[in-house]
Amino acid sequence: MLEWLLNRKDFKPGRRLTERVRMVSTGTGGLLAGTHVASNLGWRTVEALAVGDQVLTFDHGMQPITELHRETLVTGDGAISALRAPVFIPTDALFNRSPMWVMPDQGILVESDVIERQFGDPFAVVPACTLNGFRGITRVPPGARMELIVPRFAQDEVVYVEAGAMGYCPSSRDLLDYAMNPQTEIYNVLSVGDARALVIDMIDADEKTTENVPFHVAPDLYDPLDLR
Repeated sequence: MLEWLLNRKDFKPGRRLTERVRMVSTGTGGLLAGTHVASNLGWRTVEALAVGDQVLTFDHGMQPITELHRETLVTGDGAISALRAPVFIPTDALFNRSPMWVMPDQGILVESDVIERQFGDPFAVVPACTLNGFRGITRVPPGARMELIVPRFAQDEVVYVEAGAMGYCPSSRDLLDYAMNPQTEIYNVLSVGDARALVIDMIDADEKTTENVPFHVAPDLYDPLDLR
């Protein structure tokens, strides 16, 4: 089930919300139920995973899940709901074969020549909310009820979701862990401000070098976020 991904040469919407919705920093993040993750059992929905399951990571091959946090959000009207509004990523926007929804503070590993010119490395982790406007990515109104799943590993990892998109999963360690077992940062995790400036440059680069290709939009009659 993973042949398409393993054979890649580079292997290693809903209705718009107002632009006034504040961006948030990369934190715990979360993948919404229904999102497919690459595992030793093939593409599994994230809610079907359990501690001990092996997940395909970007840098370290198959790695076991050490923790799995689940949270159900029941939203209502008001600013809090708007701040927690998920990010809709259309098909192919980030090499994902299906549309996907993530929380605004979920880290996403992106690759771009723009990133390499600015940081000397083509990859960087950005909060999903900062991708607004890039290749059709947008914020969408939250569903009445959202189920979030956050997998954790022994160290920071990036996992494959919906075929080609890459989700950042920081490890869960306290200050004592860091003091006793220092870990070299292998991912360039950008702040909201730096990430947004970078994404704006990526949008400009897309407009200059590619044709305006339409992306799939989630039909209004289907609300994948309402899990009631």
